[in-house]
Amino acid sequence: LEKLPADRFASAAEFSAALANPATTTLRPGVQFTAANRRRGWLVAGVLALVTLVAGYLIGHRQTAPGSVGPGEVVRATLAFGDSGAVQSIGNVRLAISPSGRRVVFVGSDGADQQLWIRELDQPTARPIPDTRGAFDPFFSPDGESIGFFTGAGGRTALKVIPANGSAARVVVDDSVASYGGGDWGDDGNIYFTNNGRSLSRVASTGGIITRVATPDTANGIKELDFPDVLPGSKFALVMLWKGSIGGNHIGVVDLETGQTTDIGPGSYPRYITPGFVAIGTSDSRILVARFDARKGTLIGTPVPVLQSVATDASNGTVQYAVSETGTLLYQQVALGGDALVWVDRAGATTPVDTTMRGLIQNLALSPDGTQIAVSTTETGESEVWMKQLRTGAYSKLSFDVTSADRPVWTPDGRKVAFLATRNNLRTAWTRRADGSDSTRPASPGNAKLDEIWLEQSGRYAVFRSEGSGTGSRRLLVVENGVDTVPRTLIQSRFDHYSMVLSPNGRWIAYVSEESGAPEVYVRPFPNADSARFAISVGGGIEPLWRRDGAELFFRTSRGEMFAVPVGTGTTFEHGTPQRLFSAPGLMQSIYHRGYDVHPDGKRFLMVSSFSGLTTRQLNIIFNWRAELEKLKQAPR
Repeated sequence: LEKLPADRFASAAEFSAALANPATTTLRPGVQFTAANRRRGWLVAGVLALVTLVAGYLIGHRQTAPGSVGPGEVVRATLAFGDSGAVQSIGNVRLAISPSGRRVVFVGSDGADQQLWIRELDQPTARPIPDTRGAFDPFFSPDGESIGFFTGAGGRTALKVIPANGSAARVVVDDSVASYGGGDWGDDGNIYFTNNGRSLSRVASTGGIITRVATPDTANGIKELDFPDVLPGSKFALVMLWKGSIGGNHIGVVDLETGQTTDIGPGSYPRYITPGFVAIGTSDSRILVARFDARKGTLIGTPVPVLQSVATDASNGTVQYAVSETGTLLYQQVALGGDALVWVDRAGATTPVDTTMRGLIQNLALSPDGTQIAVSTTETGESEVWMKQLRTGAYSKLSFDVTSADRPVWTPDGRKVAFLATRNNLRTAWTRRADGSDSTRPASPGNAKLDEIWLEQSGRYAVFRSEGSGTGSRRLLVVENGVDTVPRTLIQSRFDHYSMVLSPNGRWIAYVSEESGAPEVYVRPFPNADSARFAISVGGGIEPLWRRDGAELFFRTSRGEMFAVPVGTGTTFEHGTPQRLFSAPGLMQSIYHRGYDVHPDGKRFLMVSSFSGLTTRQLNIIFNWRAELEKLKQAPR
């Protein structure tokens, strides 16, 4: 067919006549044609068969776009990337499909870092895209010829665009992009993205003036507008309505002209399906589908579950799937039944903690004696805190009468667990006895909106972090128990401060600050935090945690590396050079908190092996998925 494209001729008869004329026969450059004369009879028979096929094609006028199949045909397949390409585990969106369904882009490896890879569906392998180091959350332009993405080099998140053929990338925005929150390219020529104030902004794809489109309705508990999906016509966008935890997320529709945001129900990661459907990724790894009026931006009918076991990120609620305009669904499947707790030694070797314990794990905390684990999970679609007894294997729920419970920590005596949760639309800190023998009680005086807690060894102080949304909104607070009636400011500036932990002797506080333009780990005296400051990490640092004897300070990087810093925590603070222990990108991270704990012996770490996001060399693909969804029109409204 490549020798003689059928579309050069007006009819099958004209095409047959051309075949008989040697002067019209052409060869593709680089292809050597070596058929012998003794095969001429076979060639003639083949040509006659070809003429028959082409005639049928011309009569039927059937045209199937690349990335599609015939009308009504639903085809399920596995898209393999071979040894050279693999989808990396990152705490963000890691895949996209072009509007035509012809191209797939994903976050793959760049040696020690990550970069974008692209797979043309008519090619056998994927190839890396140069100049995309550190990329995450890719998305295509409406014509599929360019790719938008984000990078976080040096801690400053930038929005960039690169041609799909892989020439140089260019920066579109580099001063007001959220560290995560996503973006999409509208057919009006604008890119819509979550800004560092957690609102929705737009900018021309060529760069220029940035316009704020919509802000979160904080009065109704909405803190962020994340991961937009712009509908055809660029009048509306679907967004994630972040309410503090993935179990509490809703989805919404933003009017891109007025900025009005409408909450259309529970869910985490919505995507529009042309024409007239919306897919809703949920925190429990499912995809639901409902009919949707794109002209009015309204949901029609009740969402119906259509797919399960889809990879979900426990830190931000993204669900790893994408849909093309031609109706092709691309998704990453959950492997091995969900996340699992593992011990990781100082060399990076892992050992399962309990092979029977599976689920979508958000945070964890190891008891002071190392025999119990407080863990937050979303097994029921709602974030809850549970207790795991390592000696007996017993597993019981701890958080009752609250919602969106997560981020547990232990009291120093090991008798109680403190955690964050919501009651009466107020997210704050709570405590309960680890054995469940009392009721859930407030851990902080007043009605402060809080998002982290840490308890000082003597019980005299409690440290909190305020609930954050925009840049500079995360500040550290302190309460002297029995003295303060409301939390007092401990550390505050126009930059964010979070992930705070007190040293075992209570004299020093380690935390993460973005004051340098990148998340880095710092240490200050406690409680007189303004008297000194020590920079610990270089080139990025998150999730600090002290060794139980105070001899080391650990932290991680966004690349999954674990570092240990020798420290002295007496009346003066001393620290050495950070030493890299291991790198494990497949182990869960928690950007604004912690995704691990340290065993009392200091020789191993309790971490989460995120099976829903392990590096994989294949993705699942369903061609003409839209045809399958048409059956949902018969579902009751």
